[in-house]
Amino acid sequence: MLCGKIERFCEEYIVDYNAYRAAIRAGYSESTARTHSYQLLKRRDVLERICELQEDYIKNNLLGSKNRVLKEYWDIYQKAMQPKPVKEWDKSLQKHIDTGEYKFDYEVAMKCLEFIAKLGGMLSDRKKEQEENSFELVVKVEKDGE
Repeated sequence: MLCGKIERFCEEYIVDYNAYRAAIRAGYSESTARTHSYQLLKRRDVLERICELQEDYIKNNLLGSKNRVLKEYWDIYQKAMQPKPVKEWDKSLQKHIDTGEYKFDYEVAMKCLEFIAKLGGMLSDRKKEQEENSFELVVKVEKDGE
């Protein structure tokens, strides 16, 4: 762990990667900030600390966000895949009754899986591949008597 202005410089540097401004925010004067920032960025211990701070930032902010979004999509997918009983209105009883059949929201489930795959980077190459190898399939359905 670095001390004082040097640690503060490292913390400020990862904000905008402008060494001059980071030095000023760390407490160096404007007249010496360029010299100090140049010298600090040549030090191995400073560069190692900057890398540590970058990793922490990515882990806590970027990956945390992505993981949270993935978890939310997964939760929605699981809810969509839960079977729900199909009910019909019975006129004689004047209420809905179970038909014995179950359904799930496959459209929501498929959309969630698509977003999960996109966030995981699984669809980037496949989409290009599909576009290159795509073709149209036309099916003609004839009705009785036509």
